[in-house]
Amino acid sequence: MKRFLLAATLALLLAAPAVAQEPPAAPSPTASAGAVVTLRTTMGDIQVTLAPEGAPKTVAQFLALVKSGHYNGAAVYRIEPGFVIQLGDLDAKLDYRAPKLPPISLETEHNKHSRGALSLAHADDPDSGQSTVFISLGENSGLDATPSAPPNTTGYAVFGHVTAGMEIVDAIGALELSPEGGPFPGRLPKQSVVVARAEITSVN
Repeated sequence: MKRFLLAATLALLLAAPAVAQEPPAAPSPTASAGAVVTLRTTMGDIQVTLAPEGAPKTVAQFLALVKSGHYNGAAVYRIEPGFVIQLGDLDAKLDYRAPKLPPISLETEHNKHSRGALSLAHADDPDSGQSTVFISLGENSGLDATPSAPPNTTGYAVFGHVTAGMEIVDAIGALELSPEGGPFPGRLPKQSVVVARAEITSVN
């Protein structure tokens, strides 16, 4: 049975009234193939190469959020050993930071949740993915779209892969976990891991 990667039910449980701000420009669905984003974490750099084939809106959304600084200060708040690490909308104090872009529709045309895959999380609604992302620690084909289901209704959108720094991802995935705290009890690392800065380091 597939394991749902909920976006932490943050809209209901953790969201605070948002301060009105000018939203970033709507992301372009023609994001460059091969763009590289580096997540400069407190444990080391993780480089991800984006792949818009089959998930162009997802790549564009991620790039727009990177440019807006959304991931700066984001903490890893869920570790499932051998499965995934997850981050996106909580800081080191587990305060929720609302993304400035709305959810996007699910894109699972070319999904392969291989080791190092970067994917967009969503709640029960497949079209609720917004900014929470996860990296697969191993082969997670159970998160791919169900072959017999209608297109773009099941699974999670893979939109890139770790191309450098997988040893950092593995080190994060091996951290000791706290028995309590965070939206996923027992999955919060005792050692805080924060993205100091996410930046686009290469665009082809």
